[in-house]
Amino acid sequence: MAEEYVNIDETSVLAPSPAWREVSKAPARHRPELSVLHVITGVTMGGAEMMLFRLLARGDRGRFSPTVLSLLAPGAVGARISAMDVPLLTLGMRQERPLSPAMLRLIPIARSLRPSLLQGWMYHGNLAASGCALLSGRRLPVIWNVRHSIHDMGHENLLTRGFIRLGAALSSSTRAIIYNSRLSASQHEGLGYDPDRTVVIPNGFDCQLFRPRPEMAQRLRHEANIDPGRVLVGMVARNHPQKDSGNLIKATALLAERGVDVHVVIVGPGFDTDNAEVMGAIAQAGVAGRFSLLGERYDIPDIVAGLDIATLPSAWGEGFPNVLGEAMASGVPCVTTDIGDSAWIVGRAGMVVPPRDPEALADALGRLVALGCEGRRQLGVTARARVLEHFEVDDIVGRYQGLYERCGELECMPARA
Repeated sequence: MAEEYVNIDETSVLAPSPAWREVSKAPARHRPELSVLHVITGVTMGGAEMMLFRLLARGDRGRFSPTVLSLLAPGAVGARISAMDVPLLTLGMRQERPLSPAMLRLIPIARSLRPSLLQGWMYHGNLAASGCALLSGRRLPVIWNVRHSIHDMGHENLLTRGFIRLGAALSSSTRAIIYNSRLSASQHEGLGYDPDRTVVIPNGFDCQLFRPRPEMAQRLRHEANIDPGRVLVGMVARNHPQKDSGNLIKATALLAERGVDVHVVIVGPGFDTDNAEVMGAIAQAGVAGRFSLLGERYDIPDIVAGLDIATLPSAWGEGFPNVLGEAMASGVPCVTTDIGDSAWIVGRAGMVVPPRDPEALADALGRLVALGCEGRRQLGVTARARVLEHFEVDDIVGRYQGLYERCGELECMPARA
């Protein structure tokens, strides 16, 4: 791999800082079964939800007995969880009313389930997990899971800012705080989260589900009626300002001006032809014939495997983006903005550019186009090898379970080496 594609010092990125506790991979001695109550904001499609699903699907059910409590009504991931015979409860809260009376349902749940420990997911789920522990009347260990990076508190709405600050005040009451991003851990410690609770566990990826399948390229092009001669660039994301689809639209227009023949596929909730704002931005940029918006899909492994290049043009807020690891496991090279731990994920297997810089994004995409099919294939081989070495799902699940073993008996290890 040519040195020009190295955007970050590999040795410094992969070497664990002494400020972060690494969870032991060694198998723990046999102990009685632990019941784990996972408290999560919602179980629709999303990075945290999919990591929870993978943890439940690949975990040792003979050793850990899981139950999931969703604050919001269940969505697509909830159906998958139920299909695994994992008990799924919900408070039935609504997104627009996070402090609704439905929170009172925590009281009977907390007192009836009697878990060995509670695992929160995301800010709302973390605080609800702490609330469950308090309402249970028992001394239960609580673990939080933070999935967000904070580059500017001004990007967060007022309620989320309040939850973040409340979390900082209560963080010392937890047994551990899992961050899926090293940068996120540093940012939250700077905001007052207890550094002695910090544990960094990256996301894990199923490398059997996400694997190279070159035959998917023809299928995707046929479905979306895409010229087979164009290089296919894909973005998988929900429609949210932090994903900065406008950055990708502008970069695509720049590529068109330079005569670089690409076609962009965007997949995810809110990215469909009914979205007048996105469709209008594409038309205004003069690249309507170079975009396909496929909306929310449930065949993401097939779509990702059909791409030539994957991209994530986010402006802020990413912690450890699943979409990068999934593309890399599929043998697809990535171009990403330098948000959260994106540079750590990609390493030497892709390109990293500054956020909100369409010129830099276009340059990076153009360079991968110029590599040709064989050059991109070789880069994809490097990308998959990196995921297998550092982010394979069974290894990551083992780290979670190792932490549960220790915290389940209130035996958290000291945070500092």
